[in-house]
Amino acid sequence: MSGTSLDGLDLVAVEFEFHDRTNRWQHRIIASQFIPYEGTEWAQRLQASYHALPTDREAISQDYSRWLNRAFHSFFDALSVDAIASHGHTAVHQPQLGMTIQIGNDAPLAAGFEGIPVVGDFRRADVARGGQGAPLVPLADAFLYTDHAVCLNLGGFSNASWSLQGIRHAGDLGPVNFVLNHFAQQLGFAFDAGGALARQHQADADCLQRLQALPFYAQDFPKSLGREWVEQEWMPCLSHLSPQQAIATATEHAAWAILHGIATAPEGDVLVTGGGAQNDYLLTLLRAGSSRTWHIPGAEERDFKEALCFAFLGLRKLRGEVNVWSSVTGAKADGCDGTIFAQP
Repeated sequence: MSGTSLDGLDLVAVEFEFHDRTNRWQHRIIASQFIPYEGTEWAQRLQASYHALPTDREAISQDYSRWLNRAFHSFFDALSVDAIASHGHTAVHQPQLGMTIQIGNDAPLAAGFEGIPVVGDFRRADVARGGQGAPLVPLADAFLYTDHAVCLNLGGFSNASWSLQGIRHAGDLGPVNFVLNHFAQQLGFAFDAGGALARQHQADADCLQRLQALPFYAQDFPKSLGREWVEQEWMPCLSHLSPQQAIATATEHAAWAILHGIATAPEGDVLVTGGGAQNDYLLTLLRAGSSRTWHIPGAEERDFKEALCFAFLGLRKLRGEVNVWSSVTGAKADGCDGTIFAQP
């Protein structure tokens, strides 16, 4: 899994088991690894893919697929693997135009894995059915994390899911690490560790009001966000602020967007995962704004849950089972989505 925050590649080996007696899936993390993009060519090349011409983006995608393949071989070398699922990296996400592009979903991804199916390209089919192509993790949430009222992921964007009257509801809530990392880097840091930078400064009240008034926040679910929306609509609201003011404002707004987004979710605890779960200041703001219990799991579950969930979606694809719910994405129908790559 490679997320919008552009920090690196998450690799996880996970075992799934279905228990007939309880009619529930259980999972066990066997191994995990994070490969940072910092110090590699991908910190720049993935970002370049966002605005590249189609032919240039395809060249980047082919090279990235080869790099992912090498990372997979290294990670899985000492493990017994039945299948591999790979999200790729989102370069374009404009579902309203019928478009979503995840680079790194090319034939070289599967090289050298004879007899081991490799699944990727999870989003395009849902967009073709009129859906958002996102979020996809909520289906896995419903099967794997049934003990929590709400599942909240704090990555490049915040997204959450919950069940209500037998239907899974979900959507993106607002930007988190995608913008926080941007402002932290302007201040000379890779990210805002623990939210310490934001905590030291005052949020701009006028900017907070302008951000909250953006039309996205008044839309009903299902809905999703992409880098394009941040650049075109969100960032201009903060363009006159210093990086110090901007990161404080962005953090306070991230908390507001989360609380606003889950306001209609059932009462109960919130499972918090993703890189943003390590932002102590953001969690302080969430606790101050809600009486809910905010549960942060152990480090592996916290940091690798999204990759783990895409492994589950890959498993569902290989079993011929629905792995994308239209109730979550807004598509015309559910799907058993993803591409099973042939050996190149």
